[in-house]
Amino acid sequence: MEHMLQPILRLTFLFTACSVFLLEMPTTHAAPPEGFTRTSIPGDWEEIVGIVPVGDGRFVAWERAGLVWMLGPDLAMSMEPMIDLREEVGAWRDHGLLGLALDPAFLDNGRIYLMYVVDRHHLLNFGTPNYDPDVDEYFAATIGRITRYEATEASERSTIDPKSRRLLLGGSITDGLPVLHQSHAVGSLIFGTDGTLIASMGDSASYFGVDTGGQVEGGWIDQALADGIITPDQDLGAFRAQYIDTLCGKLLRLDPETGFGVPSNPWFDSKSPRSPRSRGWSLGLRNPFRISLVPGTGSTDPADGDPGSIAYGDVGAGSYEEIGVIDGPALNNGWPLYQGHDIDAGYWMTGRMHPTAANPLSGDDCPVGFRFRDLLLHDTPDDERPANPCDPAWRFPVAWEGPTFKNEVTGFTGEGYLDFGFSTGETIDFEVDCPADGVRSFRVRFANGGGDSRPIAVDVDGVMLTTLDIPPTGGWANWRSVEFSADLTAGDHLITLRTIIPTGPNVDRLDTPDLPSTPMTDPPTFSHHRPLLDAQHGSAGTRAATFDGNAPTTISVIDPESPITGVPFNANSTTGGVLQDDPRWPAEWRGLFFADYIHRWIRVLDFDAEGRPTSIRMFDQSAGAIVSMTADPASGDLIAIRWSDRPIRYTPPANPCPADLSGDGIVNGGDIGLLLAAWGTTNADLDGDGTTGGADLGLILAAWGPCPG
Repeated sequence: MEHMLQPILRLTFLFTACSVFLLEMPTTHAAPPEGFTRTSIPGDWEEIVGIVPVGDGRFVAWERAGLVWMLGPDLAMSMEPMIDLREEVGAWRDHGLLGLALDPAFLDNGRIYLMYVVDRHHLLNFGTPNYDPDVDEYFAATIGRITRYEATEASERSTIDPKSRRLLLGGSITDGLPVLHQSHAVGSLIFGTDGTLIASMGDSASYFGVDTGGQVEGGWIDQALADGIITPDQDLGAFRAQYIDTLCGKLLRLDPETGFGVPSNPWFDSKSPRSPRSRGWSLGLRNPFRISLVPGTGSTDPADGDPGSIAYGDVGAGSYEEIGVIDGPALNNGWPLYQGHDIDAGYWMTGRMHPTAANPLSGDDCPVGFRFRDLLLHDTPDDERPANPCDPAWRFPVAWEGPTFKNEVTGFTGEGYLDFGFSTGETIDFEVDCPADGVRSFRVRFANGGGDSRPIAVDVDGVMLTTLDIPPTGGWANWRSVEFSADLTAGDHLITLRTIIPTGPNVDRLDTPDLPSTPMTDPPTFSHHRPLLDAQHGSAGTRAATFDGNAPTTISVIDPESPITGVPFNANSTTGGVLQDDPRWPAEWRGLFFADYIHRWIRVLDFDAEGRPTSIRMFDQSAGAIVSMTADPASGDLIAIRWSDRPIRYTPPANPCPADLSGDGIVNGGDIGLLLAAWGTTNADLDGDGTTGGADLGLILAAWGPCPG
């Protein structure tokens, strides 16, 4: 698996934890690199949760409570809000108005899109005699909405016309984003390169422990079922993130005109364009509070099914925070079966069944349905897909003598695995049926958490065939496969695995890859789409994704062999950033910036010329409780929004050679190429007139040659 961000332009990247809005963090002094200036921006910013540039030097900011503001280039707020939705928005715990996006043509059409949690009293009673605008009903089941408005041309797009309101999602109690707990609900809104609207939505499950459905502490499942907010098949707890027939735990891709799913979405149903599966783009997310588009990626045609690469952060459940990129349709990020790069044992062991998927091969020895874990394979370079666990191509033991049947560690298939004991001659038997004479290939799936190899013999019909070396796998939950072949006649055969030393591996199953099998096509099956990095909660530990042959592994960023190097760090409530590549920034400090709400740092992720992440470094050790970041295209500054505190503006040191866009110390043709790539945008605006054009080309030609100093 290889993630690439190419070209590297601006990339917003933010994510938060379940209690991000309830914590109060003290303000401390900053420590950005030498030459950078950090400035605190005055004003009343206590509940601002996001800010986006308009495109003409101004900004739009929004408050969790439901207020939207137009800001000047100096970030001074307008006297009156653009719109006040406090009567409708339910701003409590981690909920409120959290997502906002401006239409790509905002200055022409004034369209603005809002995503928020609806106050339950407003949801049930607005427009009836029972409605009271002074009443709030919090800590109860409700929905999230996506609503479109238009800012008026007469106000220079600084005032929204309430009559322009259009509900795109959540027009009824049965059509909303289910809000079933105190967090993990609405997140971000962004536009894809193709003009489609992308929304992030959490799993709406409990964060108090394993939630597989039913009434839970701090939640309102029974109420939601009675109201029709969810249907019985969606009562899955965190497994909603793995179920394409719910909006929870997903990235959604919508038509911004109608709110329907886009026909090029992976599970689009033309007969039901408003259904969850029609609206889904990616799944397996816990709390993707902030997402962003990688500019320069994707197609401009919605029919191509390529809105661009989407950077995401997913809040962990006590073990790992995730940073990743979703660069295609139907990618499964793993939650709740995976957390970070690892299997989540608490959810894996539940064996939660898929509510609607029937197994066509079910019978006396196989369940009528599928477990969710049956449908999700670990990440592999070969992009394998799961086989039906009832299929003869997956052979489970028919008899054993000596080993113990267990299901104590994760990653097994079927009901469990066999653990060899401490004697030689222990056996595990498999039956295979060969349709014709010939050489057949087989694979033994095993785990060896010991420090040494544990070889075993293979017998066919009681005659020894070969010996298999079973090397250490790095842990008992790390499963690998070893291959062998046998020249067999047509008919039934008994294949036996036998210990030849006083110990052996754990054995999951025997695969017969060249015998007939039945691929699983319905329900959808997936492989785990791993994050770029995961960062440990409890102690300093940061890992990148690698492979050992065909098996997924991880490596610490401190290891010189890691594809992403750096000093390991811990994270808890990691929050947001921006990919800053403005030519006014020193080349060594251009990259993806992200922060941690609890630990208050900002770090930068560097990329090579091919767009591959290469290292991660500290930028500011005491930035504060950051909940959002954006790049100011006019000034080139980095602006960080902090919860219940003033924003901070990071200004780079004066650039003695601004025409050196590549940062290689010389102004040459490479810089002209970068300027042409940014033509018409602000990304290479050297003269400060708001756009990249002919005057900027003239400045490059005038500075041609080595930079001074």
